[in-house]
Amino acid sequence: ISASGPTNAVGRDGSITEAPIALCGRVINAIIWEENLWNLIHLENMINVGSFVRLRNVNNTKLPTTGTNCLSVHNRSSLTPLPFDAYEIKGLLKEHAARIQRDDPTNPTSAILPVAINHISNRSIRPSINVVQEMKNHGVSMIEQCLQTPAPATFTLQFEVSHTVPACNPTSINGIKSLYTKKRDGTSSFRFALHIKDASSEVDVLCLGKVAEGLLGITTRDIISNESSEKCQGALDTLREIMCSSTICEGKVRSILGKDRKLYFILKSMFCISA
Repeated sequence: ISASGPTNAVGRDGSITEAPIALCGRVINAIIWEENLWNLIHLENMINVGSFVRLRNVNNTKLPTTGTNCLSVHNRSSLTPLPFDAYEIKGLLKEHAARIQRDDPTNPTSAILPVAINHISNRSIRPSINVVQEMKNHGVSMIEQCLQTPAPATFTLQFEVSHTVPACNPTSINGIKSLYTKKRDGTSSFRFALHIKDASSEVDVLCLGKVAEGLLGITTRDIISNESSEKCQGALDTLREIMCSSTICEGKVRSILGKDRKLYFILKSMFCISA
């Protein structure tokens, strides 16, 4: 995010004046790595050009493409929108008004108001920078990295779940039957995939046996013996939660090379970090 002119400035008499069209002072970019923070900025319309924010627990890094210093807002950072009449913001506005009165030059790298931002809500404009390396620095991989790394390997990912394979209707108890298979010996086990995606790519991750039971909180025997049980309903509630578009999950994934020489991914553990 490029810094831009504040929403209001304070005149000599303390009155609120029109916002300056550009900044006098330093300007720095902040890279947003965390998907839910990116959505907050670009989809929820809570932060616009000219807004004030407080960033906590950010790192100083460099843009891989240009080597320019910037702030890295990662999965352990926090971003808080601030009103223009907050105490510390009033102080910033007064200092900026003093620079304008001294005829200090504006920074040519700051935004110029008004800025056309109608296109910003399109998620496809996310900066095409080296996300893989930065997320790796914080112990989190991107799906694109998983697809490019030789198997076997284990990754920690943050992702959204769009659907199951085979498809399961999470509003119907009958839908959960599609997630397990019966064997010739009469036993049964969960065998399905979660289609996951992040900012870099998407892939199917196999959810099998005990891992699936732990995720859904139910066994195949529970489903077969009592299709209307509270456990079945609880499993459906879990599926609805993890497939909700606003839910961000974190999980460990293991890559393997199948007998067909194809790359497969198996879910080892998973939990929701936001909903």
